[in-house]
Amino acid sequence: MIEQGRVIAADAAWAEVEAGGSDCSSCGTASACGVPKEGKVGLHGRMVLRLANTVGAKAGDIVDLSVSSESMTTAVGVAYGLPTVGLIAGMALAHGLFGSSGEALGALLGALSGFVGARLAAARIPSGVRILAIANTAPASGSALPIYFQAALSKE
Repeated sequence: MIEQGRVIAADAAWAEVEAGGSDCSSCGTASACGVPKEGKVGLHGRMVLRLANTVGAKAGDIVDLSVSSESMTTAVGVAYGLPTVGLIAGMALAHGLFGSSGEALGALLGALSGFVGARLAAARIPSGVRILAIANTAPASGSALPIYFQAALSKE
């Protein structure tokens, strides 16, 4: 998946990119998003990512970001799967120990432990986000496609 972000600070090695525009606001889980481990909330609730500056981006540049679908799938599985498994396991454990009277409390404690586990696991998930190109750079003459798309198409 390719998204865009704005570079808010950069040096030769790293760039801080503010991501999360209109696509993020239309997502149903935008308010709970926090999957990228190096991300932090920036201006206007957008995510700020510290990424390797492999394209020489400068502050103010608009950059194209590549988001790995494998990383997104893993992050979604961790964010939703661990709390769900915790809820079911907590409810089953409480039912076994205390009968039906303890199921609700067990489910609550299991879900909370699942959320804590998801938060800890999210810190270990590789980001899967990288800068592809500077989007506000003019494409090569005679072409409407950005340079990285031209290179990808010429290999086919």
